Amino acid sequence: MPHTQAHAQKTWTATDAAAFLSPPEESDHKYSRGVLALRTGSTSYPGAAVLGAEAAWRTGLGLVQFVPQLGDSVSPHGLPTPAAAVIAARPETVVTAAPERADAWLIGSGTDPRSRTPAETAALTALLSGDAPVVVDAGALTLLASRAGGSTTHAPAIMTPHTGEFRALWEELKLRQPATAAAATIELARQLQTTVTLKGAVTLIASPEGLLLSAGPATPWLATAGTGDVLAGIMGALTATHAATVRTSPSLLAKLGATAAVLHDVAARIATRETAKGGSARPITAGDVARAIPAAVALVRSLTD
Repeated sequence: MPHTQAHAQKTWTATDAAAFLSPPEESDHKYSRGVLALRTGSTSYPGAAVLGAEAAWRTGLGLVQFVPQLGDSVSPHGLPTPAAAVIAARPETVVTAAPERADAWLIGSGTDPRSRTPAETAALTALLSGDAPVVVDAGALTLLASRAGGSTTHAPAIMTPHTGEFRALWEELKLRQPATAAAATIELARQLQTTVTLKGAVTLIASPEGLLLSAGPATPWLATAGTGDVLAGIMGALTATHAATVRTSPSLLAKLGATAAVLHDVAARIATRETAKGGSARPITAGDVARAIPAAVALVRSLTD
């Protein structure tokens, strides 16, 4: 799918992103700063849940809650459950089967739709039909196909496919071959009435209304396992902190998605100790990127000081 720019698009910069990284105010408390609920990870991939939670906390918000999957099987490899792994890494996280409140949800990271139980599918489908904004990643992406051509009211949603996942959805919907990746991103957003973040060296973000943004090119050191889970966590935190506005203006999700992509790249460059000339001092892991997010937030915010 070629990345030819055939549509008018805005390159989202760190200066643009800074406007969405406001610090807390004296009157804030954990509930006013944004509450994110995660339904991520699996017994095969508990690390995805950890990376998403880590990234969300480090992006800055009031509370992260983790909701275990319904009917998740016992790991044959002796791995911890996602909930146990998350609590071990981030003990601030609240594990609950039924959150009393959630300003936004992150679903799907580290899950496989082929092993998802009917009860879990029903629970995720209910979230996508609710009021709270939802970040849809990895194993939950296929649930969005039912939105095509429908008029039912849906939760505001932003999806995060890589090229392979994007192509699979495109083929499932039997859409015509697009001329460019930009055109395809816009069309999928329109078809699914969902903001689409097509991940890549240059990430494309399109809203159902036709807004097209791009972020990057990102550092190639991000091409390592788990960085997509980190991006989803950043996106979840930003969506939770801006949830009130997103509920009334879902088109804001495109700008939040682009902001997440910028912050993700800045954190990776900090983690690699990249020099001003573009040289990189060391390879990184997804965990390194997550741990560099607070420094990235501070750096990006400084552009407005």
